Amino acid sequence: MAAVALSILGTAAQAQPVPDAKSDTKIAMPAANWLFVQTADSVTFEGNTLTLKGVAPQTLMFTDRPERMTGDAATAKFVYYWTSGKSDFQKDPPNATLSVDVNGEAQLSVVELTDPKLNGDTLTYTVKVLGDKPPVSGKSASLFIDWWYGPGWGPRHFWHPGPWGAYGGGACWRGPYGGLHCRPAWGW
Repeated sequence: MAAVALSILGTAAQAQPVPDAKSDTKIAMPAANWLFVQTADSVTFEGNTLTLKGVAPQTLMFTDRPERMTGDAATAKFVYYWTSGKSDFQKDPPNATLSVDVNGEAQLSVVELTDPKLNGDTLTYTVKVLGDKPPVSGKSASLFIDWWYGPGWGPRHFWHPGPWGAYGGGACWRGPYGGLHCRPAWGW
């Protein structure tokens, strides 16, 4: 099921065009509860360190009803934002569910994430196990990270908005299928 959701989200994120700075179809990114998905070729867990290898360069994001928005942010910017902005993950660490393929079967674990570090395409987190099973090492990992309320302010502010003029918190645009796709200002 996680693979299907990830496939749908990945397709949605890839199918959306990059907004043109002069486009009149952009709107300011509305505040919402966003969930994040990070994917990697493999994952290992040793002690309290979770290591994602071959992590995707984009972190996917999505919301629930009523709008059901999708979005994406550069993974490097996501890691940078971790200790910046209004919703500081460092002060209030998010929960996450890790789904990893081990011998053709999905293995799930629930953790609290802290202290992300990105080195090339290797992303590490310090984790606290919250469920009854610790993470296991395996392939085709998907990390579903609990919500962030945003767009928030981040390192750019409305009085210094960056490339979108009035869209200082981020911008959204309608994709070819009518869905709203967004990118926070800190995610470019």
